This record gives sequence, C-alpha cells and structure tokens, in this order.
Amino acid sequence: MIAVELTVSLKIPDVTALTAANAIRRRLGYADVLTSLRRADYYRLDLEAGDRSQAEELARELAEETNLFVNPNKHVYEVRFPEDRGGDGATDGEYDVSVLVTNPDDATGAGILSALQGRLGYGGRVVGVETGVLWTMRLAADSAEQAREMAEDITVTRSQSKGILINPHFQDCEIRLGC
Repeated sequence: MIAVELTVSLKIPDVTALTAANAIRRRLGYADVLTSLRRADYYRLDLEAGDRSQAEELARELAEETNLFVNPNKHVYEVRFPEDRGGDGATDGEYDVSVLVTNPDDATGAGILSALQGRLGYGGRVVGVETGVLWTMRLAADSAEQAREMAEDITVTRSQSKGILINPHFQDCEIRLGC
C-alpha cells in the first residue's frame, strides 16, 4: 500500500482564505508577520499499487476521471507523497508552515471510499481515504521554531484574540514546517 496526498484548491481567489488572512492580520495582530495564507481540500489516499509511479497515475486518474475530488472548471490539484515533504520552507527570513485540520468524527472519507470501491469500480485499488483542510501560511520569523510557535498560536482557537483556524473541542491539527 502506498499513501498519496491529493490537494485541491480553487483557480480563482479563495475568499475564505482571504477573510481568514485578514482576521489573522487585523484581529490577531500578525500584520507584519503573515505574508500569505492558502487553503486546499486535502485527501490522503491509501492505494494498492506496485510502485510510486503507478500510485501517482491512479491518484491522477481518480482526480480527473471521477467527480469526487476535482471540478475542472474551478479547481486545480496536486499529487504528492507524504515522504517527500521536508525542509523548513525557509526563504529570506520567511517560513512556510502547513497546518492540516481534520475532524475525527467526519465520515466524508468513508463515503468517498465507499463510492470508489462500489459504484466507481476501483474495488481493492483504493484501500483508504482521509479528508481534511490544508492551510499553508508564510510567516516572517527569526527561526523555524518561532515560525512553528506563531503558526500554532494562529491556528488553535483559545479565545477571541487567540487562534482562528481550528476549534480544539472537535478538530485536530498537524502543524509542520515546509509544504
């Protein structure tokens, strides 16, 4: 089994990400720190494939030939492998930080898996599907550790002036440097 990540984002400006970025800058006080904020739907696909190239080919087929992930009129997608993530995404004192937000009680992945294995005929080729929202922020910081700490402060809602991207009472997040 090979895990593949499929990220799907809008071709047009994402007003949800723009609104969140505005709130982070103005309400949370990160005007001089947050350079950019992007949002994408995230799918982790566990695929039965002989090697990485076959897994990538199957993931692209799923994205392009089914209507479960991508609407080609409004979305772009990227296929990547979890093990290829790395580095701290540092460029000229700015760091890329990714935040994967998941909801443990969300059954969307199970529904997608059922459709793929059943009516769409992918049977045993698709073994698992997990879903979430992937936020990618670019932060001006003195170190990778400082960027990670700021990302956590921005992400986890603790009060009206602390955090905005997840509600820790029912959502989980994974914060990682780089993309």
